Amino acid sequence: MRNSSNPLKGSALSITRRGFMLGAGGMAALAGLGVRPSSAAGDVTFVGWEGYDTAFKAGDLLKNAGASLQTTYIASIEDIITKLRGGGIGSIDLTTLIYQYVGFSGASGLLDEIDESKIPNLAGMHPRVKAFDKFMRVDGKLYAIPFTFSSIPLLYNPDMVPEPTSWLDMLKPEYKGKVVGYPDVMSMIVTWSKTANGLEDPSRMTKAQLDATVDLMIKLKQNSRTVPASLGEISDMFKRGEIAMGMGWEPMIKWVEGSKVKLKIASPKEGTFAYLDTVNIGKNAPNRDLDHELINWALAPENQKTFAEANILGIVNEKAMGMVSDKVTSEIYGFADLDKYFANKFLPGMFPLEAEGELVKWDDVLAAYETYQRA
Repeated sequence: MRNSSNPLKGSALSITRRGFMLGAGGMAALAGLGVRPSSAAGDVTFVGWEGYDTAFKAGDLLKNAGASLQTTYIASIEDIITKLRGGGIGSIDLTTLIYQYVGFSGASGLLDEIDESKIPNLAGMHPRVKAFDKFMRVDGKLYAIPFTFSSIPLLYNPDMVPEPTSWLDMLKPEYKGKVVGYPDVMSMIVTWSKTANGLEDPSRMTKAQLDATVDLMIKLKQNSRTVPASLGEISDMFKRGEIAMGMGWEPMIKWVEGSKVKLKIASPKEGTFAYLDTVNIGKNAPNRDLDHELINWALAPENQKTFAEANILGIVNEKAMGMVSDKVTSEIYGFADLDKYFANKFLPGMFPLEAEGELVKWDDVLAAYETYQRA
């Protein structure tokens, strides 16, 4: 992927999947987000999603290495890019980029190449996950390891609505005020581009196709109860019975437990946006050898199991999938049949960062999202 001098210009629009409780206090904390320098030799600096450090902290690897994991939690993927570009090179060890950002991050000199020979637990990766190797490399060099997967499904309350068969069901007039979209640029754009245009890869679209996408998003907004600021808000609306269906995140199946609502996942005919979150090593990382050990450790079956059960997320180690004791998590992610899980999913690439013929660029997408927000 060709590099851009500012590949994520304007990307502060993106809002995290995981920052589901982010409010005024959380935004204030984000404004002061910083990477603390290592206070002792061997300390490892982690900049990534809260909860993802579970697998690195499991057991006693860090203790035996005489190190600790210094965590800086992010509120959006772009925080990682910002920190690396803003002086983090040479001080950040581990990051957790979504697969779509690996290409330009590696090409831009933000990441160190990963030495596969130092990650023996790669051998235990599920074959279906190995198929996504193309997203992990730049010019044949490995810059990312698949770490976890999930999707942005169409969730619905079966007590309020029959199972939806299309994303367009959310636009039906009988559900006005009973649906919601998603608080994230990428998730909204690729889902509604797929619906509007039927593209194999919705990140490769023309201006006319982008306009059609935004038109559908605006129709959704006009039919929605609100434009949610977080996943916590969506979850609470489901719990209170205020919405019948909406774009969501698979862990929300568990989040609503304790309420009267039992959410289900629909299989819209247009497909569902799935993604891989990866683990990466920052450029000129100060603890490169220990970083490799930690990545390998996080891919071990026992630690992948711990991660899955703590975060209600998909994992990549095949043996660990059979070890997960939480039945709901196992069923959500189809650990018994991963091919079935991915059968109705699509994994788009990254939008072009520079002009490529008639294709819209990432900056065009961000501008279109602003149009949707203002509508």
